[in-house]
Amino acid sequence: MNEIPKIIHQIWSGISEPLPEKFRILGETWKRDYPDWRYEFWDNQRINKFIKEYYPQYWYVYCKFPFNVQRWDAIRYLILEKFGGMYVDFDYESIKPMDDLLKGHSCCFAMEKEFISSYFRVFNNALMLSIPAHPFMQRIVRYVFSKTLLINNIYSSKKAAVFNTTGPYALIRLYGSLTEKEKDDIYLISAEYVSPFTGYEAEEV
Repeated sequence: MNEIPKIIHQIWSGISEPLPEKFRILGETWKRDYPDWRYEFWDNQRINKFIKEYYPQYWYVYCKFPFNVQRWDAIRYLILEKFGGMYVDFDYESIKPMDDLLKGHSCCFAMEKEFISSYFRVFNNALMLSIPAHPFMQRIVRYVFSKTLLINNIYSSKKAAVFNTTGPYALIRLYGSLTEKEKDDIYLISAEYVSPFTGYEAEEV
């Protein structure tokens, strides 16, 4: 089995504001806990150059997404599909390294505390790891950059549109469409290690 490359990717477009200091501090925790991993920061200029160079076929859809947050969702899948490594949102803090947890896995997602049942596995796109060209990451890319998403405007709110087109709900549906053998190749990291609080609880801490 190929190992996940030791690369940490974080994205902050810089379009509306520079990276806030509180997020810069959280970003440093990942560098601290993974000293032998290469750290890659992605701003809007670098993102645009990357897509045009490696995925020009997706540039049209990328530009046509109604919301910027859809672009920030979509680009993280392309980066992992191409280079592999770990993608993590800037509002995540590293407490200690997960090397032992990740050993032997080629595609990983962080589970949420809101676990409903074994038939509905709740995970997110805020912390993901993958080898380059992993089949599930490729499936995500094909779905997210499907032009039909641009004309299928059936959602009543921005949040619903984002979650169902480029965000976690889209990933969960795609995961649900896999065979059991395909699911065995995807490691859902237990919430106790990566998402110990719900969104509401985190706001209260």
